[in-house]
Amino acid sequence: MRDLEYDWQTLVENVADPSHVPFTHHGVQGNREKARPIPLKITKSTPELIQAHTSGAWDTKITFQPPCRLEYEIKIGNTGKQVGLVTYCLPVSPGKCRIVAQFPRNFAQKLQRLVPRWWTHVKTRNQVLDGDMIVLHQQENFLQQTQYPQVWKTVYKLPTSADRLVIEFREWLDKYCHGQLPWKEVGIDASEYVKINPNREELLDRYKQHTIHCSSCRDALKNLQRLQIGLLLYFAIAIAFVAILPDGWRLQVGLPVILGLGGYGWLKFWLIPRFYFIDYIHPEK
Repeated sequence: MRDLEYDWQTLVENVADPSHVPFTHHGVQGNREKARPIPLKITKSTPELIQAHTSGAWDTKITFQPPCRLEYEIKIGNTGKQVGLVTYCLPVSPGKCRIVAQFPRNFAQKLQRLVPRWWTHVKTRNQVLDGDMIVLHQQENFLQQTQYPQVWKTVYKLPTSADRLVIEFREWLDKYCHGQLPWKEVGIDASEYVKINPNREELLDRYKQHTIHCSSCRDALKNLQRLQIGLLLYFAIAIAFVAILPDGWRLQVGLPVILGLGGYGWLKFWLIPRFYFIDYIHPEK
């Protein structure tokens, strides 16, 4: 899960749009050079359920169950293997939301369990959400200046079949929710939107948005910080010990010291910062 600095309806649109992945997440989950048209068809649309389907090497069914659940069911060729994405898109306040996501599959489950959950979060999941955060936070602020969401039909350009689910969601929101969530009913003025935040460290604050809420990441961070202190103490003691050894012993004892110092540097400058903040520069991906 992660708290996000953009609105609930923007989150639903983003998850409902499979074609953004190779562009927004280039180098992380996609490749711009391999982007292809996605022939998406709406197969069901009711007040309670919207379903879309795309065929090909990766046969995919996308289901939106209002107001929160959005699910991908992906069949990999004729192998019988399936992967999925199950998300709950939760409104928090105007301009803020929370995503809860799970990635089920019916193969290599033992291998999946061998990889620590926190490692997947810091290596991939948070990177994906960082990439979305920068784009959508700024885009949403721009759209607010054009009387968004009332004029989405004129502001948005939705020319491809991959846009069909976004269009269907927008039309559902217009028809059954008057284009917005009922914030007034709980005493919230939705017109007081949070303005664009130029502080990237606040916008991409993994610690406040995810780490403190995730037991796996929170516990891993505590253990890594203890390990970091342990390595530093080991380094200080070992240096003092090596200094009094004969020359012939220094190399044998000094090598573990150097390796320990390298581990300390990796923790301090690469791994531990990934629980707090890593800037996301799209042109560098």
